[in-house]
Amino acid sequence: MKVLQRLLLLGAVVLLANGCANYRLGTAVPQELRTVAVPLFVNASGQPKAEVWVTQAVLSEFRREGTMKIADREDAALRVVGRVTDCKLDPIRFDGDNPYLAVEYRMTLRAEVQVKEQATGKVLVKLGTVEGSVIFRTQSDLASTKRDALPHAAAMMAKAIVRDTVNAW
Repeated sequence: MKVLQRLLLLGAVVLLANGCANYRLGTAVPQELRTVAVPLFVNASGQPKAEVWVTQAVLSEFRREGTMKIADREDAALRVVGRVTDCKLDPIRFDGDNPYLAVEYRMTLRAEVQVKEQATGKVLVKLGTVEGSVIFRTQSDLASTKRDALPHAAAMMAKAIVRDTVNAW
């Protein structure tokens, strides 16, 4: 009877240990690659200041996430480079009294992003096209509402960039 209990206990331990086999405590990013520089993104979207908002959001998100430290370009092991390629505005809800008047929009920012080794310029991680989007209501005028929504879409994009950069290892 004791042999059967021990075998069952051993089987349970093996099953539990197997479930935790892929779990990692901490980060897999090598210690020597935990400093990052984020130069100003290039703006090819036509949306004024999109590159500024995205760059600031990526820097803020790296600080918030904490795995990698922000460093000057000369001192960093990695460099996150990007090009904002698109800023799209789609109406998603219209006024009940005026079906031609949009009252809610989705702003979507897109950027091509790569993580390069600073010393060699070699691309270590190609994130490809990264998106960030936000839904917002129009206020007094569409231009100011769009301007107010841009930082929020940039923040959503930054979360994806940092998450994918850290998880690449």
